[in-house]
Amino acid sequence: MLLASDAPRAIASARMLAPGREVIVSPLLRELDLRGADLGAVRLPLIGWALAVGARTLLLTLRRRYPPASEADRVDQAATWLGELSEKHSLVLAVTHASFRRRLANRLVESGWKAEPGKRSLQHWGAWLFRRD
Repeated sequence: MLLASDAPRAIASARMLAPGREVIVSPLLRELDLRGADLGAVRLPLIGWALAVGARTLLLTLRRRYPPASEADRVDQAATWLGELSEKHSLVLAVTHASFRRRLANRLVESGWKAEPGKRSLQHWGAWLFRRD
């Protein structure tokens, strides 16, 4: 079973991974809300934006306010959905995004999934493997 977030780049990636296969698209798998500090009309280069988002996310995480409850609930819903799908399908592949993937991975492990050994890269085309007994 092939799943993707509703972001166009995730759908395109899923289609490249398995041409001709049906892709189930779900907003449950979309990236977490990533926002930098409100800088008004100041436009930052990509690296500046990345630093602003990272700093805001770190600060909110340290204050135990990130992700917001609605986003944490979505991660839980996605983990439950993947669990249900894994009972019916021998292989479930989900194309999602870095911050969401990290939270989802933690939730899967908390609910009894086993992470396969290996580095969990956040680079493009990284794959994280999990098994459910």
